Amino acid sequence: MVKHKDPLVAALEEGFSFTYTIPDGGDLASMRAALKHGQTLTVSPVSDASQIKRGDIVFLKWRDSYILHLVADIQDERFLIVNSLGKENGWVSAKDILGWVTQIVEPEPRPEVPELLDRLEEAYQSLAGSLQVDEEAQARLSAILADLRWYAARIGQKRWSLQPRKNRWSLEQRLWHLLRRVKSAGAAPSTTPVTFFIDRGKECVGQAADICTLFEYGELE
Repeated sequence: MVKHKDPLVAALEEGFSFTYTIPDGGDLASMRAALKHGQTLTVSPVSDASQIKRGDIVFLKWRDSYILHLVADIQDERFLIVNSLGKENGWVSAKDILGWVTQIVEPEPRPEVPELLDRLEEAYQSLAGSLQVDEEAQARLSAILADLRWYAARIGQKRWSLQPRKNRWSLEQRLWHLLRRVKSAGAAPSTTPVTFFIDRGKECVGQAADICTLFEYGELE
């Protein structure tokens, strides 16, 4: 089996910058104090190691893998690498650093869950009008909203933005993802059937139920 090279590594080795968005729900692990979900990072090749300063985020080869970490100190073209929680990895040479973060674009602010649900209701109405759906489909979309509001109340405001477990999306992230998908479809003519959006909405309800279960009964599993 052919092993494909990481596109970030491939771009840097070819002398190009690489831009990507940190996906919702992923585990930021030891860099969680410096980075957050939804940020868009541009990582550029290092042409001159003297450009790197203390506090910069660098992409480097570490042992048998690659990591995105911080520079804590510099001595004689050697760089002390740490994570965002202050734990030291160790010293590396300039040749180990493939790139550094030259731009961070903050994500669009997410409204709180009640507003997300209100916007989702508006997006469903727009979608229903665009697709000219029947009464049964409209009733199913309304039922999705009712279920999501019920689970949102059970999960509670303090936990809307919390991930129930590592690598699990929060309720806020789930609703934001669903809203963007529905809103995009309702804003322009779509050939996608309404059943697709009903299924995605039901999937989100199931995910909300899972989040609720993990918060309320996780210790019983």
